Amino acid sequence: MICTNQYFNFENEVHMGEDLYTTYQGKELVLKEVYRYFGPVTMQYLPYGGIQSVFNYQLIITTKSGFITTDFVIYDGQEMPVKEFIEKFPDLVNEVLPS
Repeated sequence: MICTNQYFNFENEVHMGEDLYTTYQGKELVLKEVYRYFGPVTMQYLPYGGIQSVFNYQLIITTKSGFITTDFVIYDGQEMPVKEFIEKFPDLVNEVLPS
């Protein structure tokens, strides 16, 4: 089920603490209360919206504002901790979330 919220454009500045709406594998993905990520990242270049890493069960995403992460997501209407989302989809790294 896709909601009517506008999907976030990762080329825009991110307001920390807000929910970002996008999709993953054709289903709605909400990144709950995002915050700035400070920590190790890989050296590959990814476009904005790219999942840079899942280091230490953190979903680390490249944005114009730098790297962001979140502790919870809502995927296809089901809220879950990021760890559960990463375990459900182990090949997330290098995926690019659509704006």
